[in-house]
Amino acid sequence: MATEEIVKEALFKVGGLVEPPYFVGREAELERLCNDARDLTQSNLILAPRRFGKSSLLHNIKKQLQDEEQLLIPYVNCREITSYADFHRVTVAALLSEYESKTRVAGLLEAFRFVLKERVLRAVQRVEEIGGSLSEVGRVYLRFREQEVEDTELARAAFRFFRSFAEEKSVRVVFLLDEFQEVAGFNGFLFNLFKKELDEVPNVRYFFSGSSMRMLSSIFLREDAPLYLMVSRHYMEPLRENTVADFVRQRLAIAGLAITNPAVQLLHALTGGIPYYIQKLGVLVVQSAFLRSTTKITVSQVRDGFDAMLEELDSEFEVRWFARFSNQQRTIVKTLAQLGEARMKDIAAEMRVQRYDISSAVNRLRDMMILATKSDGSYYVIDCVFAAWLNKP
Repeated sequence: MATEEIVKEALFKVGGLVEPPYFVGREAELERLCNDARDLTQSNLILAPRRFGKSSLLHNIKKQLQDEEQLLIPYVNCREITSYADFHRVTVAALLSEYESKTRVAGLLEAFRFVLKERVLRAVQRVEEIGGSLSEVGRVYLRFREQEVEDTELARAAFRFFRSFAEEKSVRVVFLLDEFQEVAGFNGFLFNLFKKELDEVPNVRYFFSGSSMRMLSSIFLREDAPLYLMVSRHYMEPLRENTVADFVRQRLAIAGLAITNPAVQLLHALTGGIPYYIQKLGVLVVQSAFLRSTTKITVSQVRDGFDAMLEELDSEFEVRWFARFSNQQRTIVKTLAQLGEARMKDIAAEMRVQRYDISSAVNRLRDMMILATKSDGSYYVIDCVFAAWLNKP
């Protein structure tokens, strides 16, 4: 196969939403979550560090269920939500957009956007023309524009709309709320509304996704948390070695390439089974094979590809390193990257401080899903590629 034809095959996909054949190793969890969505069995919390494929998992849930009749699956990126007004605007628009896409009925989303931006008098006229549940949620927004109600009323109105719209159109609704940690800083009012809806509304469910243990703890896990025991928790693990080996071999075979057992084992070890890095390193080792005019990928090519990947990620990691962490956190993470794994007392000893001096910062790093703990209580850096970058000379 010619190189140009191979490139068109897209052996690996780096970044963006990933579908089969690039989306692998999640079949069992995808099936379970799809069953929950299809039957409205329960709401779910999907938790994983960055680059583990949370958004792709949500995307594949939506894709797999796209032919289900009377089931709407609106997707919301919570990074767009910084206020109750945003919550109202983004979630209502997502539901209307999904309905129009599923039913080929047009005009509802346009009418809602008209209410959001047009002059009040014209918007009032349009609201009266719309009728139904959309008319009601539009009226509340106009009252907010006229400063007749607080912004919290917008959130309340949005939830009323979800319920009324589902009944009005005889549909079931599963909201996919990605990056939910972005709204974790909201006061308890929003989460109490979620609790009420989860308790009382049988035809609307929510799949929350995020990358913060603090979110899990403060919103879902603690006994005093507003959504305690209200959702099923699902933690995404790294991909297993055999899954990675099968995937890599199948993709390479398309281009007439093979990889040795030690090389594919090393590829898994260096990437830690994190999907994004597997795809990226896959691209680089294929490029290396073309340049060397070889059909077999060896350990040395995987190591060279990994070094090249670290170089490509250098700027991104550097920005992340200085923008995201305090001085103490940087010292802890770098120390742990060098040690590989260690208990807190050993980290403190290496830093020449007392354990209590770093316990708060270590717990915060665990909340941020930078660190994780093993069954023996030792800590490690979750992103082993980031840890390898920290250990570069």
